[in-house]
Parts: sequence; C-alpha cells; structure tokens
Amino acid sequence: MLRLKSMKSIKSVKSTAILDQESSHARHMKKMEQNILKLYIMRMFASIHFFGSVMILFFEDWGQISFTEIMILEAFFTGGIFLLEVPTGTIADKFSRRSSLILSYFVNIFAVLIYVSTPNFYIFALAEITWALAVALHSGAFDAMVYDTLVELNQEKRSKHIMSRMQIFGLSTMIIGSISGGIIAQVFGLRATMLYSAFPLVIAFGLSLTLEEPATHQESKKDKPWEIFRKGCANIKQNRSLQKLIADSVVVSVIAYYILWIWQKRMMVLDVNVSHFGFIHSGMILVQILLLNLFRPLERLMESKGWDRVKLAVVKGTAIGTGVGFLMMGLFNTTWVVILGTLLGAGFGLSRRTILNNYMQKHIASEQRATTISTVSMIRMVILLFLNTFVGLAVEWNMQATLIGLGVLAVVWGVVSRISENDLHD
Repeated sequence: MLRLKSMKSIKSVKSTAILDQESSHARHMKKMEQNILKLYIMRMFASIHFFGSVMILFFEDWGQISFTEIMILEAFFTGGIFLLEVPTGTIADKFSRRSSLILSYFVNIFAVLIYVSTPNFYIFALAEITWALAVALHSGAFDAMVYDTLVELNQEKRSKHIMSRMQIFGLSTMIIGSISGGIIAQVFGLRATMLYSAFPLVIAFGLSLTLEEPATHQESKKDKPWEIFRKGCANIKQNRSLQKLIADSVVVSVIAYYILWIWQKRMMVLDVNVSHFGFIHSGMILVQILLLNLFRPLERLMESKGWDRVKLAVVKGTAIGTGVGFLMMGLFNTTWVVILGTLLGAGFGLSRRTILNNYMQKHIASEQRATTISTVSMIRMVILLFLNTFVGLAVEWNMQATLIGLGVLAVVWGVVSRISENDLHD
C-alpha cells in the first residue's frame, strides 16, 4: 500500500514537472513571437536621427569646428568601427544577442550625451569613438537576434522578407527624423537636434531589456580584420570579373559618400532656410528607394524589347548620373538646380552599390561570400580613412571646385570603366 502511494506520488511529481516544462516552453514561444514586433519597433526608433539633416550645421555652428575637422572625426568613427567589430562580436557570441543590443543602445545614448556636453573637437572625438562602439555592438547582433528568433519559431524562410520590411520601416522613420530635425533646429536650436535624438534610443533601450534570448544560438565566429582581409583578397585575386566589379563599386561609392557631407554646406552658401534641410535630406532617401525599385523592372522591360546591353547601360549610367549630380551642385548657383543635382547625385551614387553587390555575389562561392564582401567593405573603409582629411581641406579651399572635380571623376570613370556585359550575371 505504501509502495503504491509512493509510486503515485512520483508520477504526480513527474506530471507536474512535465506540465511546468510545457508551460515554460509555451511562455518562451510566446515571448519569441513578441520579439519580432519589438525588434520592428526598435529598428524604427533607433533610425530616428534628428541631427541627420543639419549635421554640418551642428558641427560648424554649434561645435565651432572646421569642415576638415569634421572629416577627421568621421575617420575616427570609421576606424573605430573597424577596430571594434571583432571584440564586440564576442559579446553577442559568448554571452547573448540581447546583452549586445542592450549595451549598444545604452552606449549610443551615452555618446549623444557626450556630444551635447560641450562644443569641443576632442569631446566630439570621444563621442565618435563611443558611437563607433555602439555601432559595433549592434552590428550583426540585431540581424542574428531576428534570425535566431525566426529559427526558434520555425519561420526562418521568412527572414529575408522580415529583414527587408524592417529596413523599409527604418528608412521611413529616418525620413520622419530628417524632416523633424530641420524644424527642431529652427525652433529649439542645433544642440537640441542631437540631444532629442537620445529619446528614441531610450525607447529602443527599454524594449531591448524585454527581449527574450533565443535558445538557438549559433556563433558568428568572426575572424580578425586582417584575417578576413587576407582571405578575401585571395578570393578576389582569382576572378577578373569580380575585380572589375569591386573597383567600380568602390570608386563610385567613395565619390558618392562625400555628397552626404557636402550638400548641407552647399545649401548654407545658397542661404537655404535650415527648416528645409529635412525635406531635402528626405528627398535624397526617397530617390534612393525609388531608383532601387525601378532598376530591375526597367532591365526586364528593355530586355523584353531585345536590348541585351541594358545591365551595362544601368551600371555605366548610374556612375555618369552620379557625376552629373555633382557637376550640377558645383557649376550652378541656382538653388533648385543645386537641389536637383543633390537628389541625382545621392540617388544614383548611394543606390548603385546595392546593384553592384548583387552582381558581385554571382562571382563568389557561397562559402567565401561573407569574407569577400567584408573585404570589399574594408577596402572602401581604408580609402575613406586616407581621403577624408584631403577632401575636407579641398572643400575648405574651394567647395565648388571640389564638387566639379568629384563630378568629372565619376563621369570619366563611368565612360572608361572596363566592366562588360559578360561580367554582369543575373
């Protein structure tokens, strides 16, 4: 009798344990589903930068530093990300994605507070390095959190769709931030645009604290930068078409990068009201979205009509279009012409890198893809590190001549580029 009672007691305990496990698993899966919604909201709020449309004004007017010093600060930022990428990846891999994201938003808020503490170049340099740490902590951890959550939910096939939608939502709130930033600068001052950018980050930080860490946790196993570079260069060396595509992508994207830093300065010379800066910056983003959505349908339409060189025309045309945008900014002093040039230069120049990346992927074996693409980013980063100071000095010497020089370089490159139709595989 005692034995029977004992067996029933053991069965009861086991049943309770099983029910607890099932209940715990159900709660975990519910939190996994909530993760996706939270990550959407986090991406949207973290993309709101009120200072984006008045960045140069913030540095020059409130910060009292020169354009060359701004370019040096950007070199600190770029170099900081480069150096911090691997050590910060360890946090996401060895501890948790959640920990890396929590730290990222916290450090980013701290970077904003450093920026607004006092207008001083060295304080700004500290803020840039701190911000680079935040970006490095976020890099990879956010996408890994999305993907691992979907794996846990057996929905990994939706990863491309969900990540694409998150990107679109992020761009949408970036536009809202840009438009609001111009108005905030006009009403509350330039310092407020940076300070108020901390509030969306506080919301993202709060949400990151509520994330559920997926049980699925695959280490990214990031190599050291020099090891990635060595492996990537070995892959690139073996493929002539890939070399040409990389050269084309890097050269034009480096030229286009400087439009992000020069356009505000050009508008200031033309006495454009600061409250309009947000609309111009938003226009630059919208043109990129529009062109990226038009390129592929245009290619299909032209190919259906028998024009088999349309891909080459798009690649060369976007390089030339980038140059034309710069030339319009440098050669003319009519406000609407300069704005149109800014939209063209940014639209063509900043979107074509995505197009070139697509063609590059076709020339890279799957197991080499991540390493090779990372190497291309490093090449671009190193070139920018060396060029930033020189371009800053050139803009201070003669901004319009610098714009014309960059425009001519882009147009010439588009004409003489050795890319052929055979290099552009679909």
